[in-house]
Amino acid sequence: MIPGPPKPPIRWGRLIAVAAALLLAASAVIYAVPHVRCGNIWADIRVRGGDGECVGTTDGSHVFDPGFADVQARIAAENERVAEQIDGGAAAARIAVMTQLTPTAVSAMSPDQVLRSLEGAYVAQMRANHSRDIGDPTPLVQLVLANEGSRQEHWEPVVDRLVEMSTEPVPLLAVIGLGVSIRSTAEAADRLSASGVPMVSAVASADGLNDGSYPGLLRAGPSNTDFVTALRGYVEAHDELRTGILVFDQNAPDLFVSTLTAAFEAEMAEYTEGVPPQPFSGTALADGSPPTLFASAAQNICQTEADMVFYAGRGVDLSGLIDALHSRPCVREPLTVFFAETGLSLREDEEIRGDLEDGNITIVHAAASDPDWGSGARGEPEGFAPFVDSYAEHVGDPGGALDNGYAIAHHDAVMVAVQAIRLYTREGGDEPPRAEGVRGALFRLNAGNVVRGAGGDLAFSTTRDGDPGGKPVPVFEIPRPGEAPAHDLYTTPEE
Repeated sequence: MIPGPPKPPIRWGRLIAVAAALLLAASAVIYAVPHVRCGNIWADIRVRGGDGECVGTTDGSHVFDPGFADVQARIAAENERVAEQIDGGAAAARIAVMTQLTPTAVSAMSPDQVLRSLEGAYVAQMRANHSRDIGDPTPLVQLVLANEGSRQEHWEPVVDRLVEMSTEPVPLLAVIGLGVSIRSTAEAADRLSASGVPMVSAVASADGLNDGSYPGLLRAGPSNTDFVTALRGYVEAHDELRTGILVFDQNAPDLFVSTLTAAFEAEMAEYTEGVPPQPFSGTALADGSPPTLFASAAQNICQTEADMVFYAGRGVDLSGLIDALHSRPCVREPLTVFFAETGLSLREDEEIRGDLEDGNITIVHAAASDPDWGSGARGEPEGFAPFVDSYAEHVGDPGGALDNGYAIAHHDAVMVAVQAIRLYTREGGDEPPRAEGVRGALFRLNAGNVVRGAGGDLAFSTTRDGDPGGKPVPVFEIPRPGEAPAHDLYTTPEE
């Protein structure tokens, strides 16, 4: 047998190198594909959680929800315009809007509330950069959109990135929004506070979520105690209201409902004495939450002959309560349901309105703004009309967009942050701006430096722990009566 040609030697080193390269490439694909879905592998957006949410920060170019595409494009365009001004030597700063930018059916914030939040923040950005409505338009403002998840469960990497931004050449000097009043909001506020980053919450109304517990945290709206104090004024002005029953969400941890429950217990004690409170399981936060059960509460309301319900729950569950109450056994007796939240779009809900009429029910709502400001409702702030004009110019016809109050709340939160930044930079001379310096300016926003917000003139002093003084808290009825209200308009104290 003639021997064949000799076999080439096996080059094990080359094979190992090729195999390693293939493995590395495969790993890169496995890593990159989900993140490409959120932008690209170099962006600050990452897929997190079992639901694959796109979490992180963006200049507006990553669209979190198709419904937000238009306003995010506008924010991105204004950020790019400011970037060009920075290249030409203009001074600028960044403000982060941190909230639930991937809302779902079980989020505490609805997609419409998130959309209005972004629109309100954008209107404030445009007013800051293109007018003297918030003083001399310098430094210019860029907005960072920071998504902490549909339930704010991914706040940690987002907050870490925002803290990093506070030391960058165009520094992040404030965080506004902060989502809703839940435990993760408090944890995020604690981390930002420890890092010296000032904050202005927009709709988080839980008592204690302020500078008293988290130095550097202000809020643009009323606290839960402010809301309930305003509701008490309504009760006191109506002698026919005598007995109340507390219906409260027992799901934990929800700082909004727990502190609202405590506020009702403190402020309405004389009306609920001897009447056992009625717990229920809310649907806004917990996975696999059972259906909201109000049937037993409706039965007990009739048994106690209560003519008032003090509802300490989230707006998403209010329709379930009304549905149960409208067919209660004692439907012939009028019933008033007291509720507190930044804003609530019930006026155009025909089903709810039908249930209210059939059930002999009136909702009395304490809010951060009145949807009828601009149409003759009392207490319209000086800053409301300019906001509406700016909204129409930069976003479009307000229509029903102002009903839920989230546009106003986030607009005012940005206004507070901008005014503090500009007050600090005016006083700071040529020193590079720092977040800690802005934090020091927060409690100088009073007297001649009051913030003329769309929701009221906001004054901040150390005696209020970061809660605004001078803030009107309108209380109105649904359905709305034709006659003038009997109660006085409550305004938060400045001291």
